[in-house]
Amino acid sequence: MKKLSYLLLIFMILSCKQSSEKKLDTEKITDQNEIKTELNLMVPDTIDDNMMLIGVINEEGLMDEEFREWYKENYNNHILDTITINEIKPKLREVTIKVFMGTWCSDSQREVVALYKILKEAEFDISKLEVIALSREKETPDHLEKGFNIEYVPTIIFYKNEIEIGRFVELAQDTLEKDMLAILNETGYKHSYEE
Repeated sequence: MKKLSYLLLIFMILSCKQSSEKKLDTEKITDQNEIKTELNLMVPDTIDDNMMLIGVINEEGLMDEEFREWYKENYNNHILDTITINEIKPKLREVTIKVFMGTWCSDSQREVVALYKILKEAEFDISKLEVIALSREKETPDHLEKGFNIEYVPTIIFYKNEIEIGRFVELAQDTLEKDMLAILNETGYKHSYEE
């Protein structure tokens, strides 16, 4: 009986140790997940020697030295349609915007930078804008793209009362400002790939 008690005691001590080790592994996983959700996370591009942003980003991330040249060029090249922006401005107060882009994609570089310029001119509350950078496979480590049916980037989704009212996909039908106005007017705007 004494031997059985000793064996049970040893078993319990070993169990506790394994449980403690499992807890440490879980903490490592949690730390890795925190890294994935880091703002403006930069990772190597999968097909060249460049870097790309992945996950939730902001304008500051796009102005990093790695992307600054194309950011400034696209910002300066976009001529604002101030007449349309004046029509957009009051409508923007009612919406939130979610953007999926690729820092590796020339369409994203052009349109998302123009979007930032338009939103500044319209005095949009930037806290109502979420920008998610995708890999070339249109994914993020945290699967932030899941459920949004992202086939092309950029995809700019407009929400009113948490309901999607329209999306701009890759290219403008007219201009970014006029496409935004059509979406915000809820007139049945169809993006470039919509039938």
